[in-house]
Amino acid sequence: MYLEGDDLLTVGAYFLVAGTFISAIGETMKPDESNVNKKLIRDGNGVQAVGNSIQGFGRISLAEGSEPANLYGIIGSFTQAGGNSINSAANNIEIQNPSVSVSVFNSLGSTIQSMGAALEAAGVENGENNMLSNLETLGYSLISASATLDAIGILIEDEKSIQKRLLLAAGGWLEFIGAVLGAYVIIQAAE
Repeated sequence: MYLEGDDLLTVGAYFLVAGTFISAIGETMKPDESNVNKKLIRDGNGVQAVGNSIQGFGRISLAEGSEPANLYGIIGSFTQAGGNSINSAANNIEIQNPSVSVSVFNSLGSTIQSMGAALEAAGVENGENNMLSNLETLGYSLISASATLDAIGILIEDEKSIQKRLLLAAGGWLEFIGAVLGAYVIIQAAE
């Protein structure tokens, strides 16, 4: 079986929902000696990177067909995948070598992810204007805003700070909600 276009967007959406859920759980957990929270954040970002890449290829496949190219969406998908990959790598470094501070590197990944989601929102906004496209734009906008909250929270040095925990948890769950909205729209459009 060969997947293309809408099928790739749907599969990518499922990966994004799963990855954001895994990351949100990790960002909600209290840091501990076993680094379970950082491992969940690392793995969740890795799953998101795969999902964003699949969606990027899906958008390319659609552009090769009869649909006009959504360049913002294509670039945004791969930009988000890059940001998620940076986050995943930064968390992995921190897990393996806790004495190394990678917060700036990790914050950079979230900032790049935010820019990618903003590009995807712009790509949807430039397309059709209906209830589903407005919902999808809202989903990507939430992902963009949540990644910004995450970038700010990461830079707070005190791991047990209330502000850090709130920013990370809010960012994680808003990102999950944004991914669910995006997945809903993609699944509805594919039917």
